[in-house]
Amino acid sequence: MLLKKLVIAEDDDAIAHLVAAGLGDAGYLCLRARDGDEALAMARAELPDALLLDVMMPRVDGIEVCRRLKADVLLSQIPIMLLTSLADVEERVAGLDAGADDYLPKPFDLRELNARVKALIRQSRRERDRNPTTGLPGAEAIEDHVAALLKAGEHFVLLYADIDNYRTYADVYGYRKADEVIAQMGKLLLAQARASSDPMPFVGHIGGDDFIVVCRPAQQQSFCDEFTADFVASVGDFYDERDRERGYVEREEAGNTRRAQLMSAAVVALDVKAGSYDSLDALAKALTRAKAAAH
Repeated sequence: MLLKKLVIAEDDDAIAHLVAAGLGDAGYLCLRARDGDEALAMARAELPDALLLDVMMPRVDGIEVCRRLKADVLLSQIPIMLLTSLADVEERVAGLDAGADDYLPKPFDLRELNARVKALIRQSRRERDRNPTTGLPGAEAIEDHVAALLKAGEHFVLLYADIDNYRTYADVYGYRKADEVIAQMGKLLLAQARASSDPMPFVGHIGGDDFIVVCRPAQQQSFCDEFTADFVASVGDFYDERDRERGYVEREEAGNTRRAQLMSAAVVALDVKAGSYDSLDALAKALTRAKAAAH
C-alpha cells in the first residue's frame, strides 16, 4: 500500500520537525513547506492526501493559501487542517470560511493530531469515491468493504443488481431521465438496507445501473424480493402514459421498429462462505460467471 502523503506548511522549524516526526512514525510521508508560496507550489506538484497548514506564515498566510487551493478545481479536494496558535474565534472562523476542513490549536497532542489527520483523509476519500448520481459509495469503497470481510473470514452474500432494458430506456427518453431512474434505484436499495435487520447491509454503486449489496445470508431473500417489488411498483412513473399502458417502448434501429419491455430490476446473488475465495480478483471472476449464467 502506498504511503499517505502530507504537506506540512510550518515556518517554525521545531514545530515542523515535531509534527513530521510524529506523523512519520505513524506511517505518513511528510513533506515540508516553509511559507505560503512554497505550500501552494508543493500542493500543486505533489497532490498530497492532506495539507497541514500553519495560519501565521511569511509571504502568504495560511488562510490565503487555503482560499486559493479551494478555488482551484483540481486542488479543491485536498483536505486542509489549520494549525494555529491564535485563540481568537474570529481567526478560526475565517479559516473555515476560506475552506479549511478542520483546525487544531497549538499546543496540541500528537495523538490527537494523528487521529484527526487519519479521520480527515478517510472522510475526504469517502466523499471523492461517492457516486454523484446516488451519493452511494463507489468502486473503491466496495472493494475495501468486501476485502475486509474476506480477511475476517466472514460468511456473506454479494448481490449484484442492475436494470433490465435500461439502455433502451436511456436511448428513448434520454440520459437525464435515465439518471433519475438510477437515483431512484439507489434510494430503493438504501431504503431496503435500512429496513433490514442488523447488521445493515452495505450498498454501493459501481456506476451506470450497476449496484452492489453486501448482506448476511439470512437477509438475502427478503431483501431481493422486497427491493425488486418496490422497483416494479415505482418504475412506471418514469414512462409517459402511452408506454406505461401498453407495457413497452419502441425504438427505431437500422430501419426496423424494435420493442422493449418496461424496465425491471435484476439481482444476482453469490454466496461467499468463509475461505471460499482467496482474493478480490477470484471473487470478481465468480460474480462475473454468476451474472453470465443468470442472463
